[in-house]
This record gives sequence, C-alpha cells and structure tokens, in this order.
Amino acid sequence: MRKLFDPVVGWYPPESRRSNLGLNNFFTYGWTEGWSEPEEGPDDAPRFRLLRIQRAFWERELRLTYNSAFRPDAHGNDEQEGEFELELPISRRFLIEFEGGVAAARQAGRHWMAQASDLRITPEVMLIETHRLSFSSGLVVETPTGGRAVEQGRTSLTPYLALWGDLGHRIGLHSYLGSEFPLGGSGSSSPTAVLQYAIAPSITVTPKSMDYLGDLTFFIEGDGETRAGNRISRTTLNLLPGTRWLVFRDTWIAAGYEFPITEPKPFTGRAWVSLYLDF
Repeated sequence: MRKLFDPVVGWYPPESRRSNLGLNNFFTYGWTEGWSEPEEGPDDAPRFRLLRIQRAFWERELRLTYNSAFRPDAHGNDEQEGEFELELPISRRFLIEFEGGVAAARQAGRHWMAQASDLRITPEVMLIETHRLSFSSGLVVETPTGGRAVEQGRTSLTPYLALWGDLGHRIGLHSYLGSEFPLGGSGSSSPTAVLQYAIAPSITVTPKSMDYLGDLTFFIEGDGETRAGNRISRTTLNLLPGTRWLVFRDTWIAAGYEFPITEPKPFTGRAWVSLYLDF
C-alpha cells in the first residue's frame, strides 16, 4: 500500500533527527520535512487514533470502521455505518484525510435502506509538536455525495483544534474543540452552528512488542455537541469506553460501546469496531 501512495507521502524525505515544531518556526520549518512515525519509549503513551475523537497527531494509515446504533423507541431508527478513512501525511506540518462509506437506516417493521455517505476531505496543519505534545488544527469539508434517505447529502464546514498530551506512565489525554457550520442539505430547521467538544483519557498496559496484544490500551471518550441558532438549542453528551491493541505488524483493532447520558436519547447504544492498517 505504501508504494501506491508513495508519490504523495514520499514527496519529502524524513529527517534523520527530529526537532520540535512550534509557532516560532511555523513558517520556516516542517513544511518540507517528511513525516515518519516518532520513536516510542517504554514509558511513553502511544500516539494513535481511538474511535470517535479526532486525533491531534499524524498517522499514515487506512482505517475501516463499522458502527451500529440501536433505536431508543418504536419511532426511532436502527442505524449502521461502514466507513473508510485514509490519512496521508505530506510533511510534518501538513496532512490530508479522506473519509467516506455507506450508511443504512431501518424503521421498525421495515427493510434496511442503504446509500452512500458524504465524502469528507480534511486538510490538517500541525501547529506545535514535541516529544510529549501534539497540537493541530483542521477544516472538515463535507461534500453532498450521500443519500438523503439516510440523512446524508449535506454540505458543511467544520474548523477545529485538537490536542494530545503524554501525561507520563503511558497515560495519554486527547481533546478536541470544533464548530460545524451547515451550508446546505440539512433542511430549514437546521441549526446555525453545532459546537463540538470531546476529551478522552487513555492508559496503555502492555509493551508494543507483545505478541497479539501489543500496546493494549483502554480509554473512555466523552463527547458532546450543542446545537445553536434558528430557534434551536440542544446539548447532547455521550460516553464511549473502549480498547485498542496491535494484533501483528502494522495491523490494529479497536472496539467500544457508546451510550448517551443526556435526554432525549437519540439511541440507546452504539457498538463500534475498527481495523487500522498502517503503511
């Protein structure tokens, strides 16, 4: 797979010795230095994506994700979604991500309706990166390529900030803050903006070298959103405990179960499973 994308991710050669990225050298350093996976010491928290929360650091991987949400009552929908996410770091400062897939919904007593989901393109910029910290920004561009029957076909822009820190003893902390601005396809009752926020502590309990359970990590994601404007104001909060581990070289698995903690509940629970292929 690396050879397929080498004209993009191999455009700039990686450094033999990494230096810190900061705001003081934002315009002069990191744009033409190729990205490589940072070394992981025995006491370091690993830099890798969890399930929902946007990661603050770079990875070069293909991610395949499936989730299934269960309706809260007879009037709601069961929902399923299969997604791919392709992350291509062009340099230490710049990465581009592509996300798409298939979404399906079913009302009580009816058949499943499946259509393509919207394609999202996300350019991302690294603002600050040291051995123990990554701070980046991005802009999610949602394009209306999906089907309206599964509540897709929307256009929106979501600028965000993401932060990751190594707290020591293989404990990491992920955080995220963004705001989605619907531009079309969401209906006349859509909010003016949707404020998004999330935080996720994690702890890693095995070394990366362990067979079949390398870097076994437990985490809990807390995420929420507040819809505002157009006479709409509503906040929803969810929790997603899960785990991720290295099965064998460059192949990871993660699983978790999400549940809402605010009323009204849009679903009773959502099961998640992801396969990550580094290259």
